Amino acid sequence: MAHGCVTKTERLPVPTSTYITDTIVALATAPLPAGVAVVRVSGPLALPIAQALSGKAQFLPGFMQYCTLRDRRGQAVDRGYVVFFAGPKSFTGHDIAEFHVHGSRAVTDRVCVEACHLGARPAEPGEFTQQAFEQGKLDLPQVEALADLIAARSEVGRATALAQLDGQLSEVLMNLRTPVLRVLAELEARLDFGAEQDVGALDLPAMQDQLRALAATMQALAATAHAGQARLQGARVALYGAPNAGKSTLFNALLGHDRALVDAQPGTTRDTIEAQTAPQGLLITWIDTAGVRATDDRVEAAGRQRALREIAQADLVLWLEDGAQPPAELPPPEGQGSVLRVLTKADQPPWHPEQNPQWLRVSAASGLGLTALLDRVVATLHDQMAGIRPGGATDLKAAEVVVTRQRHADALLRAADDLQRAADALGHAGLEYAAADAHQAADTLDELLGTTTADDVLGVIFSQFCIGK
Repeated sequence: MAHGCVTKTERLPVPTSTYITDTIVALATAPLPAGVAVVRVSGPLALPIAQALSGKAQFLPGFMQYCTLRDRRGQAVDRGYVVFFAGPKSFTGHDIAEFHVHGSRAVTDRVCVEACHLGARPAEPGEFTQQAFEQGKLDLPQVEALADLIAARSEVGRATALAQLDGQLSEVLMNLRTPVLRVLAELEARLDFGAEQDVGALDLPAMQDQLRALAATMQALAATAHAGQARLQGARVALYGAPNAGKSTLFNALLGHDRALVDAQPGTTRDTIEAQTAPQGLLITWIDTAGVRATDDRVEAAGRQRALREIAQADLVLWLEDGAQPPAELPPPEGQGSVLRVLTKADQPPWHPEQNPQWLRVSAASGLGLTALLDRVVATLHDQMAGIRPGGATDLKAAEVVVTRQRHADALLRAADDLQRAADALGHAGLEYAAADAHQAADTLDELLGTTTADDVLGVIFSQFCIGK
Protein backbone atom coordinates (compact mmCIF):
# COMPACT_ATOMS: atom_id res chain seq x y z
CA MET A 1 0.00 0.00 0.00
CA ALA A 2 2.92 2.34 0.65
CA HIS A 3 3.58 2.75 -3.06
CA GLY A 4 0.22 4.54 -3.39
CA CYS A 5 1.09 7.33 -0.95
CA VAL A 6 1.76 10.80 -2.34
CA THR A 7 4.09 13.56 -1.20
CA LYS A 8 3.72 15.38 2.09
CA THR A 9 2.50 18.57 0.38
CA GLU A 10 -0.63 16.74 -0.83
CA ARG A 11 -1.50 15.29 2.57
CA LEU A 12 -3.92 16.63 5.11
CA PRO A 13 -2.37 19.02 7.65
CA VAL A 14 -1.63 17.49 11.04
CA PRO A 15 -3.84 19.10 13.71
CA THR A 16 -1.62 20.98 16.16
CA SER A 17 -3.74 19.98 19.16
CA THR A 18 -3.17 16.26 18.80
CA TYR A 19 -0.23 13.93 19.53
CA ILE A 20 2.93 14.10 17.48
CA THR A 21 3.00 10.63 15.97
CA ASP A 22 2.49 8.86 12.68
CA THR A 23 -0.99 8.03 11.51
CA ILE A 24 -1.20 4.35 10.64
CA VAL A 25 -3.75 2.29 8.74
CA ALA A 26 -4.40 -1.43 8.30
CA LEU A 27 -7.09 -4.05 7.92
CA ALA A 28 -8.11 -4.95 11.48
CA THR A 29 -10.24 -8.01 10.78
CA ALA A 30 -9.64 -11.57 9.64
CA PRO A 31 -8.45 -12.62 6.16
CA LEU A 32 -10.80 -11.86 3.30
CA PRO A 33 -13.27 -12.36 1.72
CA ALA A 34 -15.77 -11.90 4.54
CA GLY A 35 -19.18 -10.40 5.13
CA VAL A 36 -17.78 -7.33 6.85
CA ALA A 37 -14.27 -5.94 7.20
CA VAL A 38 -12.88 -3.19 9.41
CA VAL A 39 -10.10 -0.85 8.31
CA ARG A 40 -8.54 0.96 11.27
CA VAL A 41 -6.76 4.32 11.23
CA SER A 42 -4.96 5.61 14.34
CA GLY A 43 -3.11 8.86 14.85
CA PRO A 44 -3.53 12.64 14.52
CA LEU A 45 -4.96 12.40 10.99
CA ALA A 46 -7.63 9.84 11.86
CA LEU A 47 -10.47 12.37 12.09
CA PRO A 48 -9.47 14.38 8.97
CA ILE A 49 -9.18 11.13 7.00
CA ALA A 50 -12.62 10.00 8.17
CA GLN A 51 -14.05 13.38 7.20
CA ALA A 52 -12.38 13.35 3.79
CA LEU A 53 -13.44 9.82 2.83
CA SER A 54 -16.98 10.06 4.19
CA GLY A 55 -17.82 13.63 3.37
CA LYS A 56 -19.11 14.06 6.92
CA ALA A 57 -17.99 17.12 8.85
CA GLN A 58 -19.04 15.99 12.32
CA PHE A 59 -18.48 12.69 14.17
CA LEU A 60 -19.86 11.98 17.61
CA PRO A 61 -17.27 9.73 19.28
CA GLY A 62 -18.42 6.15 19.57
CA PHE A 63 -21.40 6.47 17.23
CA MET A 64 -21.48 4.86 13.78
CA GLN A 65 -22.48 6.89 10.74
CA TYR A 66 -23.65 5.34 7.49
CA CYS A 67 -22.11 6.96 4.45
CA THR A 68 -20.64 6.51 1.00
CA LEU A 69 -16.86 6.44 1.03
CA ARG A 70 -15.29 8.29 -1.89
CA ASP A 71 -11.76 8.45 -3.23
CA ARG A 72 -9.82 11.63 -3.99
CA ARG A 73 -11.51 11.88 -7.41
CA GLY A 74 -14.96 11.73 -5.84
CA GLN A 75 -15.72 8.21 -7.06
CA ALA A 76 -17.57 5.86 -4.73
CA VAL A 77 -15.41 3.17 -3.12
CA ASP A 78 -18.06 1.47 -0.97
CA ARG A 79 -20.99 2.15 1.31
CA GLY A 80 -20.56 1.37 4.98
CA TYR A 81 -20.22 2.71 8.49
CA VAL A 82 -17.60 5.01 9.98
CA VAL A 83 -17.01 5.31 13.72
CA PHE A 84 -14.62 7.72 15.43
CA PHE A 85 -12.97 7.29 18.85
CA ALA A 86 -11.31 10.36 20.30
CA GLY A 87 -8.02 9.95 22.11
CA PRO A 88 -7.04 9.41 24.83
CA LYS A 89 -10.28 7.47 25.39
CA SER A 90 -9.51 4.92 22.70
CA PHE A 91 -7.69 1.60 22.40
CA THR A 92 -4.42 3.17 21.23
CA GLY A 93 -4.74 6.39 23.24
CA HIS A 94 -4.75 8.33 19.96
CA ASP A 95 -7.64 9.34 17.71
CA ILE A 96 -9.02 6.30 15.87
CA ALA A 97 -11.31 6.04 12.85
CA GLU A 98 -12.74 2.69 11.80
CA PHE A 99 -14.31 1.99 8.43
CA HIS A 100 -16.78 -0.91 8.50
CA VAL A 101 -17.07 -1.95 4.86
CA HIS A 102 -17.84 -5.02 2.77
CA GLY A 103 -15.24 -7.73 3.23
CA SER A 104 -13.69 -7.52 -0.20
CA ARG A 105 -9.95 -7.32 -0.70
CA ALA A 106 -10.50 -4.75 -3.44
CA VAL A 107 -12.59 -2.55 -1.13
CA THR A 108 -10.26 -2.70 1.87
CA ASP A 109 -7.16 -2.17 -0.25
CA ARG A 110 -8.77 0.89 -1.79
CA VAL A 111 -9.69 2.37 1.58
CA CYS A 112 -6.12 1.83 2.81
CA VAL A 113 -4.63 3.41 -0.32
CA GLU A 114 -6.87 6.45 0.01
CA ALA A 115 -5.94 6.80 3.68
CA CYS A 116 -2.27 6.75 2.65
CA HIS A 117 -2.90 9.47 0.08
CA LEU A 118 -4.34 11.52 2.90
CA GLY A 119 -1.24 11.15 5.06
CA ALA A 120 -1.37 7.77 6.78
CA ARG A 121 1.15 4.98 6.33
CA PRO A 122 0.70 1.18 6.47
CA ALA A 123 0.92 -0.17 10.02
CA GLU A 124 3.57 -2.63 11.11
CA PRO A 125 2.62 -5.88 12.91
CA GLY A 126 1.32 -5.06 16.38
CA GLU A 127 1.72 -1.32 15.93
CA PHE A 128 -1.77 -0.42 17.12
CA THR A 129 -1.12 -2.37 20.32
CA GLN A 130 2.31 -0.77 20.60
CA GLN A 131 0.67 2.65 20.51
CA ALA A 132 -1.64 1.52 23.33
CA PHE A 133 1.39 0.37 25.34
CA GLU A 134 3.30 3.59 24.75
CA GLN A 135 0.29 5.66 25.78
CA GLY A 136 -0.10 3.70 29.02
CA LYS A 137 -3.35 2.01 28.03
CA LEU A 138 -1.81 -1.44 28.57
CA ASP A 139 1.22 -2.69 30.49
CA LEU A 140 3.43 -5.40 29.05
CA PRO A 141 1.70 -8.42 30.69
CA GLN A 142 -1.59 -7.09 29.31
CA VAL A 143 -0.05 -6.75 25.85
CA GLU A 144 1.06 -10.38 26.02
CA ALA A 145 -2.38 -11.39 27.31
CA LEU A 146 -3.99 -9.67 24.33
CA ALA A 147 -1.82 -11.73 21.98
CA ASP A 148 -2.82 -14.86 23.92
CA LEU A 149 -6.50 -13.95 23.74
CA ILE A 150 -6.34 -13.50 19.98
CA ALA A 151 -4.61 -16.89 19.66
CA ALA A 152 -6.87 -18.69 22.19
CA ARG A 153 -8.17 -22.04 20.91
CA SER A 154 -10.11 -23.19 23.96
CA GLU A 155 -12.47 -21.87 26.60
CA VAL A 156 -9.86 -22.28 29.33
CA GLY A 157 -7.27 -20.44 27.23
CA ARG A 158 -9.74 -17.65 26.51
CA ALA A 159 -10.67 -17.22 30.18
CA THR A 160 -7.03 -17.23 31.28
CA ALA A 161 -5.95 -14.66 28.70
CA LEU A 162 -8.94 -12.42 29.38
CA ALA A 163 -8.26 -12.43 33.13
CA GLN A 164 -4.70 -11.29 32.50
CA LEU A 165 -5.85 -8.70 29.97
CA ASP A 166 -8.09 -7.34 32.73
CA GLY A 167 -4.97 -6.87 34.86
CA GLN A 168 -5.06 -9.94 37.11
CA LEU A 169 -1.35 -10.71 36.79
CA SER A 170 -0.37 -7.04 36.65
CA GLU A 171 -2.06 -6.41 40.00
CA VAL A 172 -0.13 -9.26 41.61
CA LEU A 173 3.14 -7.98 40.18
CA MET A 174 2.44 -4.45 41.38
CA ASN A 175 1.65 -5.81 44.84
CA LEU A 176 5.10 -7.43 44.84
CA ARG A 177 6.85 -4.36 43.48
CA THR A 178 5.42 -1.89 46.03
CA PRO A 179 6.96 -3.47 49.17
CA VAL A 180 10.27 -3.89 47.34
CA LEU A 181 10.30 -0.16 46.64
CA ARG A 182 9.44 0.59 50.25
CA VAL A 183 12.34 -1.51 51.50
CA LEU A 184 14.63 0.14 48.96
CA ALA A 185 13.49 3.61 50.04
CA GLU A 186 14.11 2.77 53.68
CA LEU A 187 17.59 1.43 52.97
CA GLU A 188 18.55 4.44 50.87
CA ALA A 189 17.20 6.78 53.52
CA ARG A 190 19.51 5.15 56.09
CA LEU A 191 22.44 5.48 53.70
CA ASP A 192 21.73 9.15 52.93
CA PHE A 193 20.57 10.38 56.33
CA GLY A 194 21.82 7.75 58.80
CA ALA A 195 23.65 10.36 60.87
CA GLU A 196 20.54 12.46 61.46
CA GLN A 197 19.08 12.23 64.96
CA ASP A 198 15.46 11.79 63.79
CA VAL A 199 16.23 8.65 61.77
CA GLY A 200 15.01 5.65 63.77
CA ALA A 201 16.80 2.37 64.21
CA LEU A 202 16.43 -0.21 61.44
CA ASP A 203 14.85 -3.54 62.40
CA LEU A 204 17.17 -5.74 60.37
CA PRO A 205 15.64 -9.13 61.27
CA ALA A 206 12.14 -7.92 60.32
CA MET A 207 13.41 -6.54 57.02
CA GLN A 208 15.24 -9.78 56.28
CA ASP A 209 12.06 -11.76 56.94
CA GLN A 210 10.10 -9.46 54.65
CA LEU A 211 12.62 -9.78 51.82
CA ARG A 212 12.72 -13.55 52.11
CA ALA A 213 8.93 -13.77 52.20
CA LEU A 214 8.72 -11.66 49.02
CA ALA A 215 11.33 -13.88 47.37
CA ALA A 216 9.40 -17.01 48.30
CA THR A 217 6.19 -15.54 46.84
CA MET A 218 8.00 -14.73 43.58
CA GLN A 219 9.45 -18.24 43.38
CA ALA A 220 6.02 -19.76 43.96
CA LEU A 221 4.52 -17.58 41.23
CA ALA A 222 7.32 -18.49 38.83
CA ALA A 223 6.63 -22.17 39.50
CA THR A 224 3.16 -21.79 37.97
CA ALA A 225 4.60 -21.16 34.49
CA HIS A 226 4.07 -24.71 33.26
CA ALA A 227 0.47 -24.71 34.45
CA GLY A 228 -0.13 -21.28 32.94
CA GLN A 229 1.27 -22.30 29.57
CA ALA A 230 -0.86 -25.46 29.64
CA ARG A 231 -3.98 -23.34 30.17
CA LEU A 232 -3.20 -21.34 27.06
CA GLN A 233 -1.59 -23.93 24.81
CA GLY A 234 -3.41 -27.01 26.05
CA ALA A 235 -2.22 -30.16 27.79
CA ARG A 236 -0.56 -33.22 26.29
CA VAL A 237 -2.08 -36.59 27.14
CA ALA A 238 -0.19 -39.69 25.99
CA LEU A 239 -1.58 -43.23 25.68
CA TYR A 240 0.84 -45.85 26.99
CA GLY A 241 0.67 -49.62 26.98
CA ALA A 242 1.71 -52.90 25.45
CA PRO A 243 0.83 -53.81 21.86
CA ASN A 244 -2.88 -54.55 21.43
CA ALA A 245 -3.81 -52.81 24.68
CA GLY A 246 -6.37 -50.79 22.72
CA LYS A 247 -4.50 -47.49 22.48
CA SER A 248 -5.31 -46.66 18.87
CA THR A 249 -8.94 -47.75 19.25
CA LEU A 250 -9.36 -45.53 22.29
CA PHE A 251 -7.49 -42.72 20.53
CA ASN A 252 -10.02 -42.83 17.67
CA ALA A 253 -12.94 -42.98 20.11
CA LEU A 254 -11.70 -39.91 21.99
CA LEU A 255 -11.49 -38.00 18.70
CA GLY A 256 -14.85 -39.19 17.47
CA HIS A 257 -13.43 -40.39 14.15
CA ASP A 258 -10.83 -42.80 12.79
CA ARG A 259 -7.42 -41.18 12.85
CA ALA A 260 -5.10 -44.07 13.76
CA LEU A 261 -4.87 -47.39 11.96
CA VAL A 262 -6.31 -50.24 14.05
CA ASP A 263 -5.48 -53.89 13.42
CA ALA A 264 -5.40 -57.08 15.46
CA GLN A 265 -1.75 -57.63 14.53
CA PRO A 266 0.51 -56.41 17.37
CA GLY A 267 2.84 -53.53 16.59
CA THR A 268 0.61 -51.83 14.00
CA THR A 269 1.42 -48.37 15.40
CA ARG A 270 5.08 -47.59 14.74
CA ASP A 271 5.10 -43.83 15.24
CA THR A 272 3.35 -41.26 17.43
CA ILE A 273 0.11 -39.74 16.16
CA GLU A 274 -1.32 -36.48 17.53
CA ALA A 275 -4.75 -34.87 17.36
CA GLN A 276 -6.58 -32.25 19.40
CA THR A 277 -10.00 -31.88 20.99
CA ALA A 278 -11.36 -29.46 23.60
CA PRO A 279 -13.52 -31.39 26.09
CA GLN A 280 -15.20 -29.06 28.59
CA GLY A 281 -13.33 -26.12 27.09
CA LEU A 282 -9.84 -27.50 27.79
CA LEU A 283 -7.55 -27.97 24.79
CA ILE A 284 -5.98 -31.44 24.85
CA THR A 285 -3.44 -32.91 22.47
CA TRP A 286 -3.97 -36.68 22.50
CA ILE A 287 -0.89 -38.74 21.58
CA ASP A 288 -1.19 -42.31 20.37
CA THR A 289 2.08 -44.17 20.81
CA ALA A 290 3.63 -47.43 19.72
CA GLY A 291 3.17 -50.44 21.97
CA VAL A 292 5.99 -50.96 24.44
CA ARG A 293 7.61 -54.40 24.41
CA ALA A 294 10.98 -56.03 23.85
CA THR A 295 11.63 -56.40 20.13
CA ASP A 296 14.42 -57.05 17.64
CA ASP A 297 12.58 -55.16 14.91
CA ARG A 298 14.57 -51.97 14.24
CA VAL A 299 11.56 -49.87 13.18
CA GLU A 300 9.39 -51.04 16.07
CA ALA A 301 12.24 -50.35 18.50
CA ALA A 302 12.53 -46.82 17.15
CA GLY A 303 8.79 -46.37 17.65
CA ARG A 304 9.14 -47.62 21.21
CA GLN A 305 11.81 -44.99 21.93
CA ARG A 306 9.58 -42.25 20.52
CA ALA A 307 6.74 -43.50 22.69
CA LEU A 308 8.88 -43.32 25.82
CA ARG A 309 10.00 -39.77 24.96
CA GLU A 310 6.38 -38.65 24.60
CA ILE A 311 5.46 -40.37 27.87
CA ALA A 312 8.28 -38.54 29.66
CA GLN A 313 7.08 -35.13 28.42
CA ALA A 314 3.31 -35.61 28.71
CA ASP A 315 1.21 -33.74 31.27
CA LEU A 316 -0.89 -36.86 31.79
CA VAL A 317 -0.37 -40.51 30.83
CA LEU A 318 -3.19 -42.99 30.28
CA TRP A 319 -1.69 -46.39 31.12
CA LEU A 320 -3.82 -48.84 29.15
CA GLU A 321 -4.17 -52.55 29.80
CA ASP A 322 -6.41 -55.07 28.05
CA GLY A 323 -8.91 -55.82 30.82
CA ALA A 324 -9.92 -59.10 29.20
CA GLN A 325 -6.37 -60.51 29.12
CA PRO A 326 -3.70 -61.31 31.71
CA PRO A 327 -1.70 -58.19 32.70
CA ALA A 328 1.25 -57.40 30.46
CA GLU A 329 4.70 -57.21 31.98
CA LEU A 330 5.31 -53.54 31.50
CA PRO A 331 7.40 -51.03 33.51
CA PRO A 332 5.49 -48.06 34.98
CA PRO A 333 5.66 -44.97 32.73
CA GLU A 334 8.34 -42.50 33.76
CA GLY A 335 7.72 -38.81 33.30
CA GLN A 336 6.65 -35.49 34.76
CA GLY A 337 2.90 -35.98 34.48
CA SER A 338 0.22 -37.82 36.39
CA VAL A 339 -0.77 -41.38 35.46
CA LEU A 340 -4.28 -42.82 35.17
CA ARG A 341 -4.72 -46.60 34.92
CA VAL A 342 -7.27 -47.61 32.30
CA LEU A 343 -8.60 -51.09 31.57
CA THR A 344 -9.83 -51.39 28.00
CA LYS A 345 -12.39 -53.75 26.40
CA ALA A 346 -14.77 -53.33 29.35
CA ASP A 347 -17.61 -54.79 27.24
CA GLN A 348 -15.89 -58.20 27.53
CA PRO A 349 -15.67 -60.43 30.64
CA PRO A 350 -12.79 -59.21 32.82
CA TRP A 351 -9.76 -61.46 33.11
CA HIS A 352 -9.78 -60.95 36.87
CA PRO A 353 -13.07 -60.02 38.58
CA GLU A 354 -11.27 -58.26 41.47
CA GLN A 355 -9.44 -55.67 39.44
CA ASN A 356 -8.47 -52.45 41.22
CA PRO A 357 -11.66 -50.36 41.60
CA GLN A 358 -9.63 -47.18 41.20
CA TRP A 359 -8.78 -48.11 37.64
CA LEU A 360 -11.06 -46.74 34.95
CA ARG A 361 -12.81 -49.30 32.75
CA VAL A 362 -13.71 -48.32 29.19
CA SER A 363 -14.85 -49.87 25.97
CA ALA A 364 -13.97 -47.86 22.91
CA ALA A 365 -16.16 -50.16 20.80
CA SER A 366 -19.37 -49.60 22.81
CA GLY A 367 -18.57 -46.22 24.38
CA LEU A 368 -18.86 -47.64 27.90
CA GLY A 369 -16.92 -45.50 30.36
CA LEU A 370 -15.73 -42.90 27.82
CA THR A 371 -17.59 -40.02 29.48
CA ALA A 372 -16.23 -40.99 32.90
CA LEU A 373 -12.73 -41.21 31.44
CA LEU A 374 -12.96 -37.75 29.87
CA ASP A 375 -14.32 -36.28 33.12
CA ARG A 376 -11.42 -37.76 35.04
CA VAL A 377 -8.86 -36.57 32.52
CA VAL A 378 -10.20 -33.01 32.54
CA ALA A 379 -10.45 -32.93 36.35
CA THR A 380 -6.88 -34.21 36.72
CA LEU A 381 -5.52 -31.63 34.28
CA HIS A 382 -7.47 -28.85 35.97
CA ASP A 383 -5.92 -29.86 39.28
CA GLN A 384 -2.47 -29.68 37.74
CA MET A 385 -3.12 -26.25 36.23
CA ALA A 386 -4.39 -24.94 39.54
CA GLY A 387 -1.47 -26.43 41.45
CA ILE A 388 -3.87 -28.57 43.49
CA ARG A 389 -2.96 -31.96 44.90
CA PRO A 390 -5.17 -34.95 44.02
CA GLY A 391 -8.48 -34.77 45.84
CA GLY A 392 -8.60 -30.95 45.89
CA ALA A 393 -10.98 -28.58 44.16
CA THR A 394 -10.94 -28.59 40.37
CA ASP A 395 -12.54 -25.22 39.61
CA LEU A 396 -10.07 -23.18 37.57
CA LYS A 397 -11.95 -20.00 38.43
CA ALA A 398 -10.90 -20.45 42.04
CA ALA A 399 -7.26 -21.06 41.24
CA GLU A 400 -4.60 -18.53 42.11
CA VAL A 401 -3.01 -16.30 39.49
CA VAL A 402 -0.49 -18.02 37.22
CA VAL A 403 2.18 -16.72 34.90
CA THR A 404 1.80 -17.81 31.30
CA ARG A 405 5.18 -17.11 29.74
CA GLN A 406 8.73 -18.20 30.42
CA ARG A 407 9.75 -14.53 30.35
CA HIS A 408 7.57 -13.98 33.41
CA ALA A 409 9.04 -16.93 35.29
CA ASP A 410 12.64 -16.02 34.47
CA ALA A 411 12.18 -12.42 35.63
CA LEU A 412 10.49 -13.48 38.86
CA LEU A 413 13.28 -15.93 39.67
CA ARG A 414 15.92 -13.25 39.03
CA ALA A 415 14.11 -10.80 41.28
CA ALA A 416 13.74 -13.47 43.96
CA ASP A 417 17.48 -14.18 43.84
CA ASP A 418 18.19 -10.46 44.20
CA LEU A 419 15.97 -10.22 47.27
CA GLN A 420 17.59 -13.28 48.83
CA ARG A 421 20.99 -11.67 48.36
CA ALA A 422 19.68 -8.42 49.82
CA ALA A 423 18.44 -10.26 52.90
CA ASP A 424 21.79 -12.02 53.30
CA ALA A 425 23.66 -8.73 52.85
CA LEU A 426 21.73 -7.16 55.70
CA GLY A 427 23.24 -9.76 58.00
CA HIS A 428 26.89 -9.26 57.13
CA ALA A 429 27.73 -7.19 54.04
CA GLY A 430 26.07 -3.91 54.93
CA LEU A 431 23.26 -1.65 53.78
CA GLU A 432 24.99 -0.58 50.57
CA TYR A 433 25.04 -4.13 49.17
CA ALA A 434 21.48 -4.81 50.33
CA ALA A 435 20.25 -1.61 48.68
CA ALA A 436 22.01 -2.51 45.39
CA ASP A 437 20.39 -5.95 45.33
CA ALA A 438 16.95 -4.56 46.20
CA HIS A 439 17.38 -1.97 43.46
CA GLN A 440 18.16 -4.74 40.97
CA ALA A 441 15.01 -6.63 42.03
CA ALA A 442 12.90 -3.51 41.50
CA ASP A 443 14.46 -3.00 38.06
CA THR A 444 13.67 -6.60 37.13
CA LEU A 445 10.01 -6.15 38.13
CA ASP A 446 9.89 -2.92 36.10
CA GLU A 447 11.24 -4.88 33.14
CA LEU A 448 8.54 -7.50 33.64
CA LEU A 449 5.79 -4.86 33.76
CA GLY A 450 7.24 -3.08 30.73
CA THR A 451 8.33 0.12 32.46
CA THR A 452 11.99 -0.29 31.47
CA THR A 453 11.96 -3.24 29.08
CA ALA A 454 14.68 -3.37 26.40
CA ASP A 455 13.65 -2.52 22.85
CA ASP A 456 14.67 -5.92 21.49
CA VAL A 457 12.32 -7.65 23.96
CA LEU A 458 9.50 -5.31 22.98
CA GLY A 459 10.20 -6.01 19.32
CA VAL A 460 9.79 -9.76 19.84
CA ILE A 461 6.55 -9.30 21.78
CA PHE A 462 4.88 -6.94 19.31
CA SER A 463 5.96 -9.03 16.33
CA GLN A 464 3.63 -11.76 17.58
CA PHE A 465 0.64 -9.68 16.54
CA CYS A 466 -0.80 -9.55 13.06
CA ILE A 467 -0.88 -6.34 11.06
CA GLY A 468 -4.01 -4.46 12.15
CA LYS A 469 -3.79 -5.22 15.87
